[in-house]
Amino acid sequence: MTSGAEVTAAEIARIAGVGPAAVSNWRRRYAEFPTPTGGTAASPQFSLSDVMEWLEAHGRPVRLSPTDEVWRAMEALRDPGRPGGILVTVGLRLLDEKLPRSGRADAGALPEDLGVQVDALREQLGAGPAFEVLLGRWVEAHARHVEVTPAPVAALMCALVGTADDTATPSVLDPACGTGSLLLQAAEDGTAVLLGQEIDADLAEITALRLRLRGHHDVSVAAGSSLLGDVHSAARVQGVVCNLPFGQRDWGRSELGYDIRWTYGLPPRGEPELAWVQHALAHLHDGGRAVLLMPAAAASRPSGRRIRAELLRRGTLRGVVALPPGSTSTHTLGTHLWLLQPGDERARGQVLFVNTELLAVPPRENRATGTDWTAVRAAVSSAWRQFQEGTALDPAFSRAVPVTELLDEDVDITPARHVGPVPGDAVDAAQLKKDQARWLESLTKLAEALPAVRVARSDMPSAGPRTLVSLEDLIGSGALRMWRGSSGRAMPDETAEEVPQLTLNDGLSRTPPSSHTYDREAERIRDGDVLVFAGMPQGARPADPWEVGAAVGPGIAVLRPEHADLDSWFLAGALTASPGLGRSGAVPGTSSRPSRLDPGRFFLPVREPDDQRLIGRAFRDIARFEACLDQAVEHGRGAARHLADALAAGLADPIDDDRQG
Repeated sequence: MTSGAEVTAAEIARIAGVGPAAVSNWRRRYAEFPTPTGGTAASPQFSLSDVMEWLEAHGRPVRLSPTDEVWRAMEALRDPGRPGGILVTVGLRLLDEKLPRSGRADAGALPEDLGVQVDALREQLGAGPAFEVLLGRWVEAHARHVEVTPAPVAALMCALVGTADDTATPSVLDPACGTGSLLLQAAEDGTAVLLGQEIDADLAEITALRLRLRGHHDVSVAAGSSLLGDVHSAARVQGVVCNLPFGQRDWGRSELGYDIRWTYGLPPRGEPELAWVQHALAHLHDGGRAVLLMPAAAASRPSGRRIRAELLRRGTLRGVVALPPGSTSTHTLGTHLWLLQPGDERARGQVLFVNTELLAVPPRENRATGTDWTAVRAAVSSAWRQFQEGTALDPAFSRAVPVTELLDEDVDITPARHVGPVPGDAVDAAQLKKDQARWLESLTKLAEALPAVRVARSDMPSAGPRTLVSLEDLIGSGALRMWRGSSGRAMPDETAEEVPQLTLNDGLSRTPPSSHTYDREAERIRDGDVLVFAGMPQGARPADPWEVGAAVGPGIAVLRPEHADLDSWFLAGALTASPGLGRSGAVPGTSSRPSRLDPGRFFLPVREPDDQRLIGRAFRDIARFEACLDQAVEHGRGAARHLADALAAGLADPIDDDRQG
């Protein structure tokens, strides 16, 4: 069912099982490639039927799953004025209801053939999972128009809003619920009474549908602006969780100048988040708690300092947590969690600050990829519990600060400003000795790591004119295989299997794969493969153990020796040689952006297999030496930094050892 349906370039890549770059290449290379039928110049859309005909004519396999069929039919019926309307209608079909609870007849009924397909998808996946997959497609297509709270952030927020004994709070309100991620997490945690409001009527219906499809029926989700038309004005709940609408230009200040909610002060026009904070507080029972996702700027903007000061004076602001970078995709400047609890008798004039950027990083060989949300949640929850109980906090990333210390001219409640070495703390002499010992150990390893070599004798074959062979010739002879990574990120369907994918940043930082793909035919990295990053052979290296089994993403080229007489370390080491040592390549610094690896421009010396293995071992030893060098520098800088911190804070005094200079 593709008639009238349109697809983006990313969706073409999905159904063709290729990366987005391949679709761009097709558009450039083939004049007969279908022309756009809609969209914009930056994000064109194409007729699905035309695209499928073109793919079939060019021998490209088309992977149109039942989910794809339903989604494409939905897009063909989508009303541009109500992009979420068709998703609501499909959700009602999955829920086996004819009309929305609001009775909006404009939701309409599905065409008979699409209804049959939706019924079949429900039988195949189940009503709830089917709706989640379709919602994922919808969010992907309309990501610029809707903010979705990532699952790890939602889980942390709902955990923090819970009761002291780690049980779910009985009732929760989300006054700007979007697609319902926070309410759904609260329901899954065990919250019984769920209230929500969302200015977009279709998103409100989507939230209600998600909850009801998961079996949660004590739900009241209304449409409308919570600030200007609070449907739940009489409701009081034990918990409020909200991913606030950031940076609203017109949030209704002129209409709400004398609103009874502004008990902490009238929010300035440029501080809409502080209006949402007071709206949340107005809905809390005594002893209730609000956990709000805030922009980092709200902690320090001068226009909001009076309200921040009042929140501190009354003991309402109990904690601020700085989330790891990139926690939310649309807020690149950083986000904080504000923990608010009015009327808390346990408040002792202190505020908890947690900076998750300062959490300890495991050693490189065991480093987790991206953000280890399990560790973040455990650390933040533990700090919050310890703060409430009045027990000692881990000073590495958390600190309880007296309110009197915060009520200065700026009233800056940014965690990074308050978490760190505190004058008066005791010096950890054992740690300083450990730092020194670790650095000296690194120096010892460094001295032993550099391989021993000798100048080649004039009578040795290696001392004469070298015979070179290009990568291109090795590939043509079958001695070497080469391929380049692509994004290949497709939405999962009912048969998809998640495949780990190594990104360019992962490879450059030597960390395990942080991404994934659903391309089952993606080539996987094997032991002995040589990886080249961003087209720069100077960084070529054999794959690390944690990279084996992963697909590769854009910017990574893979070289696989197919014969036993081509040694991986010899191949990688020869490629890392400086330009001019027998290979052609761009001189570093002559181009502002890396190019793709051109196998016709890079050459290897021809050596016997035994010589290759011997030289390969030396290249491997050099790589170990460079790793030891990096480790020694890291340990030395760490020791110097800790010593400098102790001296600057007055926690340590230098010993006069009669050194000169």
